[in-house]
Amino acid sequence: MSVEALDTRHEVPVIGVVSFGHLLSHLYMLAIPPLFPLLRTDFNVGYIELGLTITAYAVTTGLLQTPVGFLVNRIGGQRVLAGGLFLNALAIALTGVATQYWQLVALMLLAGAGSSVFHPADYSILNARISTKRLGRALSAHTLAGNFGFLTAPPLMVLLAALAGWRPAVLIIGAVGMAMAVSMLFMSSILSGEGKTRKKQADSWRELVTSPKIMLLFTFYVLSSAANSGMVHFSVVAFKDIYHLPVTATAVALTAYQGLQMLAVLPGGWLADKVENHELLLALCFGVSGLFVLLAGAGGLPFWMAVGLLGGAGALRGLVNASRDVSVRHAATDRISVGTLFGFVTTGYSGGQIIGPALYGWIMDFGRPELVFWISAAFSTLAIGTMLVNRLAPRPA
Repeated sequence: MSVEALDTRHEVPVIGVVSFGHLLSHLYMLAIPPLFPLLRTDFNVGYIELGLTITAYAVTTGLLQTPVGFLVNRIGGQRVLAGGLFLNALAIALTGVATQYWQLVALMLLAGAGSSVFHPADYSILNARISTKRLGRALSAHTLAGNFGFLTAPPLMVLLAALAGWRPAVLIIGAVGMAMAVSMLFMSSILSGEGKTRKKQADSWRELVTSPKIMLLFTFYVLSSAANSGMVHFSVVAFKDIYHLPVTATAVALTAYQGLQMLAVLPGGWLADKVENHELLLALCFGVSGLFVLLAGAGGLPFWMAVGLLGGAGALRGLVNASRDVSVRHAATDRISVGTLFGFVTTGYSGGQIIGPALYGWIMDFGRPELVFWISAAFSTLAIGTMLVNRLAPRPA
């Protein structure tokens, strides 16, 4: 057996375990929003209050992600990843026994804390355990798994809720994550050992916030996440009001958005290897994606056409995921570890989750569901500007 084949055989379990954890993390992000109409009745609250639960989730994820990156750089990713997944899954499961709105908010804060570990720990493990010759493909698989979690969450949660009720549904999916987290503690041969190979950089907040490129990437994550949150968290209920269809029908649009986004990830990895101007590619795809979102929410088109436009918008976002990651890697320096860098810039993703859900929830309560799509397109347009400025900013030494 060749050395190449032997290395590949040892890397597949690493990619598989880390990617499945990433899948669960994304599934948990979307476990609650498809159930909003049911929670609205049970907890006697409006959409703005339910949107604030997603904001709570994003707050703790955002606040803790960079400190978790510092922690991973010191003790390694295995224990951090297992502990975070267990906490994330436990909090989601416990929403099934919540009886008051404040309990739901508290559990979303706890779930967000668990969710903060995935990007710092995952990128640290993959960078250490995967050959640089295959790292791009590993990162694509990691992203693909996360997108699959997003894709399956809406139909899975709606189906489980229809069969058993929403409370048993969240208990079931939470139990899966807790079991996976415990098993990770016994996977040292797969997940541990990055401390033996990685150089421990002198991570610091000052190094992060004084880099123009890193801060521009952070801002891009904020804006692109705010744009995405409108589609992910509120497109189903917005389409319900615009087209007067049941959520079981309008959920198809979100499935198309997430599904085509997922399918475009691997071709996007190939595209990122072929182009040099990743920032311009990001700006172009985000511009067209925003236009598609705008047209999908206009309300004057047949619903099947709106589904197609939203699916196209998702495909364009998925196509540039790898280019986004390449831009982040280019911003790394010899003083900032890759895990910490990704942890910091993806904190911007949480920032977008903080801004977006409450805003979109307010729009829904105000009775203007079409504005969900207008605001999402506006955030995409602002994100284009950060990429164009990022192209002009000097690269770190």
